[in-house]
Amino acid sequence: MSRRNRHAFDTLSRDLVLRATDRMETLRSMVERAGSDRRETWERTLDRLRGLNNRAIARIEAAHLADDDAWPFARAQADQAMMDLMRALDDFDGHLRLLAA
Repeated sequence: MSRRNRHAFDTLSRDLVLRATDRMETLRSMVERAGSDRRETWERTLDRLRGLNNRAIARIEAAHLADDDAWPFARAQADQAMMDLMRALDDFDGHLRLLAA
């Protein structure tokens, strides 16, 4: 059962990282197209999102490398890091779309 859980986690994590990367690229394109005095602030936000993405990837890798005893805790940390990243992406995406409308 543990192997199946790990495999499912690895598959889901890989998909989430790819989706987050695609979303960050879309947001970066939106910021580049927006000729605004707030662009510097938005670029700092993109930098923060890249940091959250790197943190999530590191947590996922730590869970992947964890032994069976440490895996549940490492997985919980990875799940939390991905949720933090997705929430930040949703917030920034919503904010940019409101301003673009």
